[in-house]
Amino acid sequence: MHIVGGLYRELCCVPEWDAVWGSGGRAAAALSIISPGSTFYSYAAGDESVDLLKRLGLRVKLHERPTNIVFAYFHPLSKPHIEPNIEGIAQQHSINVDGDAVLRFGFLEGDAIVTAKRAVYDPQTWRNPVAFRANGSTAQELAIVLNELELFSLTNLKDLELATALLMEKDSASVVVVKRGFQGATVFDSSGQRTNISAYKSSKVFKIGTGDIFTAIFAHYWAEKDVCAIDSANIASRFVAAYCDGAGQLPIIDNDCTNYVPVRNFTYGSILILGAIDTLGRRYIVEEAKFVFQEFGITAFNPALDERTFSSESAILVIADGFNESAFNKYIENAKIKNIPIVIMREGATYINEELFVGAQVTIVGDFTSAIYHIAWATCEYL
Repeated sequence: MHIVGGLYRELCCVPEWDAVWGSGGRAAAALSIISPGSTFYSYAAGDESVDLLKRLGLRVKLHERPTNIVFAYFHPLSKPHIEPNIEGIAQQHSINVDGDAVLRFGFLEGDAIVTAKRAVYDPQTWRNPVAFRANGSTAQELAIVLNELELFSLTNLKDLELATALLMEKDSASVVVVKRGFQGATVFDSSGQRTNISAYKSSKVFKIGTGDIFTAIFAHYWAEKDVCAIDSANIASRFVAAYCDGAGQLPIIDNDCTNYVPVRNFTYGSILILGAIDTLGRRYIVEEAKFVFQEFGITAFNPALDERTFSSESAILVIADGFNESAFNKYIENAKIKNIPIVIMREGATYINEELFVGAQVTIVGDFTSAIYHIAWATCEYL
C-alpha cells in the first residue's frame, strides 16, 4: 500500500496526549502489521521524528516543509487549534505517488498527485475541499471516504443521497463511504445501492484519529485485498472500536475484532443530562455536552438550564462531579421504571452513591468522550 498524508503533532489537554501522527502517519502505523512493506509519503520539518514508523517496517519518503504543524485539542471532541494559522501555512510542491493501491489524504501544506489502479481518497477538510481528480490525479477505480460535512462542502448539497450521487458523477467514483461518527458509516456504490454500516461499541472512546483509522483499514481491504466495499467498511468499523479501546495506541496489535458488538439502530431519541452547574467547571461540562449533542443532531436538555419540562428522554447522562442525589432521584427512579439506560461520567475519584442506581440499566465511564458516545449509542438502542 502507498499512503500519502499529513504528519502533524497532536496535543490534547484531557486526556493528556502528545504525539506526532496526523492522518497519514496514523494510517501508515495502523497498516504496518496487516500491510507490511507499505510506503508512506509526507511533508515534515527537519526535527520531526519518524523513527517509530521506520521501526514498524514502513518505507518513509519525506518532503521538506519549513515548520512543524500542530493540532491542539482541549478534549478529543473539541475543535482543534492549529498552529501555524491555516492561512499562514506555506504551500509546498505536490508529492507524486504511483502505485496499484494508493491511499491519499488531504494536506494543509501541499497536495498529492496520484496515479493508481485503485485509489482511496479522504479530503480531510470541510474548508474548500477539492475533488480527487482536480489536481490531475487518476485512478482506474476510486473510493472516496469522507464525513458528512466534507460531503456537503464538496457538493453544496445538504441531502445525503443527492450529494453522494453528485460526487460520484463529478469524480467518477465507484464507491463513496460517508463516515457518520457514533452512527457508523454509510456505503454508496455506483449502482445506487445504499448500505448502513454499524458502529461497534468499545468500552472507552478515544476520538482523535478514529476517522483516519477507518479510512486506512477500508483502503487496505478494498484497494489492496479486493474485498467488497461493504465488507471493507464493516471491518474498518470494527478496527475503530479496537483503536478506541487501546486509547489511540498504534499499531493495533489485536486485529481480531470479531468480539465487538454493533450498535443496533441508526435513529436516536433525546437525552436528559443530570449535572450540577454551581461552579464554572461543572457548568462548562454540562454546556459542552449539550453543544456536542447539538452538533450530532441529538436533542439534549438539563433541568437547571432549560425552562421547558421534558418527559420523553430515551437515555440519561449523569455527570457525577457535584452529583445531588436528592435533586436527581425522581429522574433516576423514573428511569428504573421505564428501563431507560443511564450512563454515568465519573472522573478520577469522584464519589457517587451507586446504591441509588441498583435496578437501573447503568454504564459507568471515566471520561467525557466515552460518556458522550455511550449515551448516544444508548439512546439509539432504547428506541
